[in-house]
Amino acid sequence: MKVLPSSVAEVAIHGCDSPEFHAALPGILGRAPRALLDPALPFSVIVFNKSAMAVALLGVRFDMTGPKGTQYSVVHYADTLRNPEKADFLPGSARFICAEPAYTSLVMRGDAAADTRGRMNLDNLRRMLRIRASLDCIAFADGRFDGPDTQGAFDRFARDRVIETELVDRVANLPVEGAEAALYEAVQDPDERARRSAARKLLQGITAGGHEEMLNRARAYRYRIPLYRA
Repeated sequence: MKVLPSSVAEVAIHGCDSPEFHAALPGILGRAPRALLDPALPFSVIVFNKSAMAVALLGVRFDMTGPKGTQYSVVHYADTLRNPEKADFLPGSARFICAEPAYTSLVMRGDAAADTRGRMNLDNLRRMLRIRASLDCIAFADGRFDGPDTQGAFDRFARDRVIETELVDRVANLPVEGAEAALYEAVQDPDERARRSAARKLLQGITAGGHEEMLNRARAYRYRIPLYRA
């Protein structure tokens, strides 16, 4: 697997053919069994936070060429933008990312084994003719955003914030019946995932404690922090 150099000065990315990768690996593994992780290492990278601030969003892109020449691309995101104070990708730390997310989860949670689907997907990765990994985007805990952002996360998150704000503000100012009807309508929105997600959270409040609990959750709703490009 080829790993492209990071386009962000404060962040580095290395694959398993680099000494930096293997030097950092023991400290990252924690309780995760090394023997279970070994098959995934050729399809993995380690990202290093060299900045003075925690990273609240990380996107790593994998471009793959299948056995018949078909091109595949996927970006794996780690997103704590709704709670940047809880971001654990701290200055001076490193993060393990595998093209098969089950192995990323294995390291982060210290699981004893990858699930069956994860092991099968690893077999699929072995059949790829070429795999290329790269840093796609990054956002720090103050909202500063950088990177190529090939999937438009910057614009998508900004749009999601507007959609969520409009819904939360609207239902918070409606009477009981109107608020519930608006939420049931929003949760069935076929086009806007952000609206559906926000509506589900507020409907859970109604289920848990009625209209007052919904209002409490609306007032405490956690939006992703605003992002900006330096």
